[in-house]
Amino acid sequence: MPHSTTEKQRTNITLSATNLAAARELGLNVSAISDAALAEAVRAAKAEAWARENAGAIAERRAWIEAHGTPLADLQVLKTD
Repeated sequence: MPHSTTEKQRTNITLSATNLAAARELGLNVSAISDAALAEAVRAAKAEAWARENAGAIAERRAWIEAHGTPLADLQVLKTD
């Protein structure tokens, strides 16, 4: 995941004492790891929201393909059947 050069904002988070101590002992950058984990959680939540919002259109498209086949199937280079 590419690192962002955007402005950082100080915040407080609560971590288990065991995990924090282990991370410090290993020299891990807790802020960077937390930021990366949060970015992944945001990406996943956005993808899930998009899928929910577009479920109807996706279902309609799948039904159309089931009924009519894929567009330009006759020009397909790699045939699966």
